[in-house]
Amino acid sequence: MHSDYGIRKVDPFKKRNSITLVSIMLLSLFAAIEIPQAEASDVVLTDPIQIVNSGTQYSDRMMAISGDSNGNIHLVFSRNTQHLYYQMQDPRGETIIDATQISNPGSHRAWHPDITVDSDDKVHVVWTDKAGQYSIMYTLLDPYLDDRDGSPALDSVISVVNDYEVANNPQNRDYPAIDVDSNNDPHIVWEDAFEPLEKFYQQPQIYYKMLEIDYVTREALIAIDSTLLTPILGHKGHPDIAVDVDDFVQIVWDDTRGGKVEMVVPIDTSGSMNTEWADMCVVFYGGNFASGGSFPGLKPLLESANMSVYETLYALSGNWPAASQSGACATAYQTGGSGSQGPRSTPLGDSENSGGIRYLDEVVYNNAAVDLPADGGYYSEFWGPAATWACLSWYDANGNVPGNPPTQLDHKWNPNATKIVIPISDEGPYGGTPMDNDDTVSISESHDACVTADIVPTPLWAGSDTDVGSYMMDLAQCPNGSGLNARTCNGNNLRLTNAGGQMYGFPTSSSSSAELEIMVEAMVYLSTNNSREIYMTVLDPLSLLDRPWPGWVKGDPGTEVNSNTNTYTEDLGPSEDISGYGHLVVVNDTRITLNDAYSLHPAIALDSTGLTHLAWQDGRAYGFDIDVNYEVYYTRLKLRGAAEWDGAAEGLPTYGIKQIADAAISDVEGLQGIDPSRPFGGNSHLPSIITDSFDNVHLAWLDNYNETQGETVVYTRLNHTNDDYPDGFPLNSIASAIFDPWTIIPVTSWQSDKLGPNSPATPDLGQTPAFANDLGSGAHLGWSDTNKCNEENNAGKYTLCYVHVLTGLVDISLACDEKLIANPNLEGHYYDCPEETETFYHTIFPGELTTYNMTIANPTPGPAELVKDTFTVTMSGIPQNWSATLFYATNNTPIFESTPVHLEGGEVVPIYLKLRAPTIYQAKEDELAQVKITAVSYKDIAIFNEKLTLTLMDVVHGIELDTSHYQVDIEQGRSAIFSVSVKNTGNVYDTFAFYDPSTLEGQNEWALPFGWGIDFPTSISLDPLQSVTKNLQVSVPTSQEPGTFVIYLKGWSMGEPVLSIDRGTFDVLELWINVSTRTTGNIVFSVGETTQYVLPGECAEFDIDVTKHFTPGHLVFNVPGAPPDKPSNWTEETWRYDHWTVDLDFSNAPGGNGPADDAPRYWAQINTPYTVTAIMCAPYNATAGLGDSVAVRAHLDGQPKLEIQ
Repeated sequence: MHSDYGIRKVDPFKKRNSITLVSIMLLSLFAAIEIPQAEASDVVLTDPIQIVNSGTQYSDRMMAISGDSNGNIHLVFSRNTQHLYYQMQDPRGETIIDATQISNPGSHRAWHPDITVDSDDKVHVVWTDKAGQYSIMYTLLDPYLDDRDGSPALDSVISVVNDYEVANNPQNRDYPAIDVDSNNDPHIVWEDAFEPLEKFYQQPQIYYKMLEIDYVTREALIAIDSTLLTPILGHKGHPDIAVDVDDFVQIVWDDTRGGKVEMVVPIDTSGSMNTEWADMCVVFYGGNFASGGSFPGLKPLLESANMSVYETLYALSGNWPAASQSGACATAYQTGGSGSQGPRSTPLGDSENSGGIRYLDEVVYNNAAVDLPADGGYYSEFWGPAATWACLSWYDANGNVPGNPPTQLDHKWNPNATKIVIPISDEGPYGGTPMDNDDTVSISESHDACVTADIVPTPLWAGSDTDVGSYMMDLAQCPNGSGLNARTCNGNNLRLTNAGGQMYGFPTSSSSSAELEIMVEAMVYLSTNNSREIYMTVLDPLSLLDRPWPGWVKGDPGTEVNSNTNTYTEDLGPSEDISGYGHLVVVNDTRITLNDAYSLHPAIALDSTGLTHLAWQDGRAYGFDIDVNYEVYYTRLKLRGAAEWDGAAEGLPTYGIKQIADAAISDVEGLQGIDPSRPFGGNSHLPSIITDSFDNVHLAWLDNYNETQGETVVYTRLNHTNDDYPDGFPLNSIASAIFDPWTIIPVTSWQSDKLGPNSPATPDLGQTPAFANDLGSGAHLGWSDTNKCNEENNAGKYTLCYVHVLTGLVDISLACDEKLIANPNLEGHYYDCPEETETFYHTIFPGELTTYNMTIANPTPGPAELVKDTFTVTMSGIPQNWSATLFYATNNTPIFESTPVHLEGGEVVPIYLKLRAPTIYQAKEDELAQVKITAVSYKDIAIFNEKLTLTLMDVVHGIELDTSHYQVDIEQGRSAIFSVSVKNTGNVYDTFAFYDPSTLEGQNEWALPFGWGIDFPTSISLDPLQSVTKNLQVSVPTSQEPGTFVIYLKGWSMGEPVLSIDRGTFDVLELWINVSTRTTGNIVFSVGETTQYVLPGECAEFDIDVTKHFTPGHLVFNVPGAPPDKPSNWTEETWRYDHWTVDLDFSNAPGGNGPADDAPRYWAQINTPYTVTAIMCAPYNATAGLGDSVAVRAHLDGQPKLEIQ
């Protein structure tokens, strides 16, 4: 075994999202034999991070992980062992879909999920739901339906197939595993205690099911229904599955077939036990029970299932009830010497596998031998001391194995078998009834002896005396309790340690058939729950679907169930038989391991050449009990060529398929290397395995080697070897002679409970580390932990931890950044570091050029020649119309994607990036060029690094409006002209817009009075800083009331969405217009004859048609030069005698004659003539000749200058 736990910390030269990297150098040591040597490479681990923010509210466990074609990481886990959650990380470990509940609302208990990602990057998930009747569940997710913004997704959005029930039958089921074929159809396996014919006493079997996905209806359709793959008695568990490139399905599991169990059965021979003797022989050898019903017998059952059963029934005190010599007991009685023989002198084995029925006349009490004379009473009921004797026969008070108790004869246990002692009685343990302190002492003594010997006591209570049952409970568990209640065994000392057994009632009448069934099932369970072997099978489901044999239709199970004959028939055969039909099982159950120790938790991986790689935990170095230390074992199989794949009913030959024989990959401390204070300090268990695209083998497991931290997650890699050099290597070769020496790398460094809860006492429970391929030859590794993935405790709650396993390093940095400054040992730095070092963020204007000074380095630790590498350097994220080029700084040679960049270990090469922004005619708005420089290893695409540069092209949009004059005076109906200059104050070619005055919006923005008109362009395009002068003509209608008005010329950049005067992207020109009344044609008089002839005292009337134009207004009339007004003290007649008079008649004009003649009168109607009559009267005393003349005038009220006469 080759292991090296030396760790070197890399200086902070290399960081991935602030994760310091730990690197371990795998030095290549060459074996003495002439075989090809695979060059070892560095393995680099990112520091563990807490990938799920569990807090102290949640306990997150049982993680499964997988990667997709984009390098993203998908994980599922159980939260508080209730709901199942999903999360997605990018290749850097950043969360892009946060923890999302994918189990439907309601009560759930999610356990042991598994996950795989298909070629379309859809995520297939299976898990066990232990709420109520245990169910195997399946879900299909499409995480790319989510926006992946770092927040949780919605189950209803990303679930293509939602919580499909794969299996839900009576009994329990667990440990599902899943893989997909080339059509992305899921194949699922699990262990299940249900089988329809109820032949196997609820022992878990291996089931398989294939689904097809209807993406239109979002349904899972059954292609091959739940198929019992192991229709044979025995305990099977922990299946794993892998689909090869030809869509053959390989399944591996652990199986009690090939296991050995030995049972020592001291039986009370007092007169009341005759029926129990008869029934006990039926249990072991088959026959009819006294209470009715039959049973084929444990021994025939297990032997037909390829298990070895060694049993010896001891008649206490040598008394012989009649039933012990006849019926089902007859053969066993003869085997045991027909009453003449006591304990054997040699262990049972394959040649002699039954001890039969023998007398036992000497047992152990108070560490002394006690003789049992044949009396049929008192001495026939010493089952407590008999159990002590049986356990001391394996491990005595002095620690000897096998033991040597203080009796003349001992029981000789088979050293490789699971050991069980089954005392049967209806009386007290020390001489029957009455029971006293001797009974109590004898039970305490037998309990302690069996716990020390690691032999499971399973007493059978054959009576109704509760005190007897209570003593049996003390033996089976621990003497700390009373009656038939479960005992409290806290393990604080030997006496309070649970012996791991159970007491069962032995039925004594026909009314106890249910109790008899329970006992039989218990005995089957005891017999079959022995050591495990690793088995596998190969399926070809597509051949069955493509070429089904007559009678089988799509959706049927692959194993036929015949209730009439009480049989199962597997579909064994080649992929295509002579009739052209396909078959499901092309290779039947094939045994992989051949040893008597426990082999558990197998894991399977396939490589690109079709070879099969298996890993499992194996106790062969520490004994044959289940609760021993384990090591992680590995084998490589070549299944093709060993035998025809025609169903291989007996399986493939074990030694004919192993290219590499079973090999311990973990450090084997051995029994002598175990510290007594740390009895499980050598435990290496719960392995996971994957193969990468280079056919290297990666393994991870939980190891107890480190005394300081206890449980340690470890990792190792087995370098790919060329099995064709020169002519391959022999089958069953030793791993250390084939592989380079491998280094076991501790992933964790703190004390906590990892991958738990798990217990060495129950190694068949627990979940392996989450393990998945990355895009290259690295791996993603995750586990549950009660610490926060560091020294900080998580308040007893489990959280989820993650590391990325890499095989080298590359770094792209900005010149003079903190990583280079902090690493003076890195040579090759080209730039002189200024006080202000290079920044990843630059700002430039359109058309400008900027330069980033950078370095590319290979900081992989180790000899420069060994860790040298070649890289492809690419740029991405270059926006349209930008240009970017990389150059070597030393010679200004450009670096293209096709340019190989060779770097020795520790070498730093200066480079620079030239980045030019679009021209003033291409640039439209601010644009951030997120140019990413990426270096990827030629040998391993998982070795990469990238540097993001951010270059902001600052596009300035600006407009400036100006005019030579801001105010114009005009009359109604005239036009105002403004000379307006428009300037582009921005840095890009721009188009400026102005409101269209012909639209309602434009009129509102211009603030135009009704009827006004504007003549001005609606858009103008200009180069940066260019200006142009345009005339703005404002037309005012004649109907406009005089006054002072303001209008607004508003212009803005069409390239800038944010319009702001402060930012210069929007400008307003305020223009004032003084509108005065139109002086020409405002008031028009139309008069007929202006001269009339009258006699003295007569009056002449002159009709004047008065028309107001343009706008309504108040007119004021007056008569300049009119005769003086009549004084108030004169009479009309007197005044008119010598004076002319003039009067205006407004009876046909607005206002009438009510107001005074010179009062303002409102002319509401324009362009409408109204008649005003001027009346002139001659004096009574007038003489002939030219009379008087007057003028009639009218002006606008308030504007006396605007008049007409």
